[in-house]
Amino acid sequence: WDSWEDDAFIRNKETGQFFEEKKLHRLHHKGEFFSVEGPLNIGRSAQGQPVVFQAGSSESGKDLAAKTADAVFTGQDNLEEAKAFYQDVKSRAAAQGRNENEILIFPGIGPIIGSTNEEAERKYEELSQLVTIEHALNYLGRFFDHFDFSQFPLDDAFPDLGDIGNNSFRSTTDKIKENAKKYKWTLREAALRIATPKTKFIGTPEHIANLMEQWFEEKGADGFIIHSSVPHGLDDFVEHVVPILQERGLYRTEYEGSTLRSNLQLNVPKNRYTQVKVN
Repeated sequence: WDSWEDDAFIRNKETGQFFEEKKLHRLHHKGEFFSVEGPLNIGRSAQGQPVVFQAGSSESGKDLAAKTADAVFTGQDNLEEAKAFYQDVKSRAAAQGRNENEILIFPGIGPIIGSTNEEAERKYEELSQLVTIEHALNYLGRFFDHFDFSQFPLDDAFPDLGDIGNNSFRSTTDKIKENAKKYKWTLREAALRIATPKTKFIGTPEHIANLMEQWFEEKGADGFIIHSSVPHGLDDFVEHVVPILQERGLYRTEYEGSTLRSNLQLNVPKNRYTQVKVN
């Protein structure tokens, strides 16, 4: 990403000079598995480099995020877990010599919104009833390296899978195993719960906005990644929840910048080759 300094391209039509050669930097990388001379064949972007997201909550994932990520896409079931994860990752980043504000935590939530709590609950129930047990088993298996759960009796205890899933969605599979043991889930119960998770973000627009405000104010999140499994779910969020957040001063009314990095209020990484001139 630092192959070209920010002002490397002169584009002088009169002289024919396209770029300043001393501001082009080759990598000359020679590693165990591959070698590359570089440089990147496009100029440095206005963001300096792309915003790097890390996803996953395993120990190794959190270490990777603390070292290299600008933001983390995560998912917790409740505020207490969110706060613990938030503090853990921020502390790891600080231990790497980073400012904790240099890494942002974004839980993913799928709010289901209704004009009343009862309407929102009905939407959830309608959604959950669309999922067959066959599809639920396939979805569950995706997290465990596409493991075939159909070989086990549905109404027996969730099977002991040993290390299956450790090299896939590890934090998710560890949580599934933990909850299955804690709550004595059958395989059927586990599959349906994972396929149609019921979160606290189900209710009226005010309820959703209150939860988001609480998670933000109590340092369980720096922001949120919104997804939806119900028709018009994102429209409902934009039309009914966002105005409440804007009234409370928690969400912008217009974008401050022209890049994702600037709108996340993340600094542009300095080009490692730029020389600081001292007068």
